[in-house]
Amino acid sequence: MGNHRLTLALAIATVGTAGLTAQAVEFSDGSTAFITPPQFIEASSTSAEPGQRNSTQFFTVELAATADEPLSRLDIVPQTLISYIRPYRLEDTRAFEGTRFSRGDALTVAEVTEDEATKTVSIVFDPPVEPGRQVTVALRPQHTPRLSGIYIFRIITFPPGDQPRSHIAGHARITIDDRDSFRIFR
Repeated sequence: MGNHRLTLALAIATVGTAGLTAQAVEFSDGSTAFITPPQFIEASSTSAEPGQRNSTQFFTVELAATADEPLSRLDIVPQTLISYIRPYRLEDTRAFEGTRFSRGDALTVAEVTEDEATKTVSIVFDPPVEPGRQVTVALRPQHTPRLSGIYIFRIITFPPGDQPRSHIAGHARITIDDRDSFRIFR
């Protein structure tokens, strides 16, 4: 962070007539960052078998109630076996408060993109998600990877602002397991 000074005016949450509004800390170069960043909680999939269609992958992060900044964008970045990951059906992407098994209100997803080379999926929330919430993103791949293995994803979060500084919230693991490959001939 070097010579960057904090601009404290944006680091302080302000109270308006609509309630508490969180904002990110802003540095003298105009970039914004989390003071208390979101943390990765869990990942899961509705199907762990290779090549399955109609599967959904869930990625959950938590924004601490004491955080001063909302969540504006979440990136899901594959780290292993990237060439086996199939494109996602971006139009089917959903986000909601809570977890896969304890769903709350739907969240507004303004934009979802996927980088063809890196397979990174970026989800933009509008409005940004306020602190004190668990957020789950549900992605629908065209089908699960055809190769059994442990697929690692880096979860990166971004505060609001024109020049947000990213934060690695954690690493997710989804296991694809071809159970039939372990059976002895009948």
